[in-house]
Amino acid sequence: MSIDVKENMKKNKALQIIDVREPSEFSSGHIPGAINIPLGQLTSRYKEIDPNRETAVVCLSGGRSSRACEFLQSVGYNQLHNVMGGMSSWDGPVER
Repeated sequence: MSIDVKENMKKNKALQIIDVREPSEFSSGHIPGAINIPLGQLTSRYKEIDPNRETAVVCLSGGRSSRACEFLQSVGYNQLHNVMGGMSSWDGPVER
């Protein structure tokens, strides 16, 4: 499911953003407030994500975040949104 992350951020919704890229990619620029949990660490770190909050999952282009969403759904998360196009098509604010 796609979501307009920028609209949600503007409305100050309690959206948690999980960036599943590698730390070096994350440090080169990420959505403000995003939490970096690389896809390869997700199976051991997913409990850091609040299952009761709406969650947007982002990577570089949408592939890894899609796999992350599939995994998170398999362990019971259901308020998930894959950020389509990932950081490659993100035109909102970026933190470094």
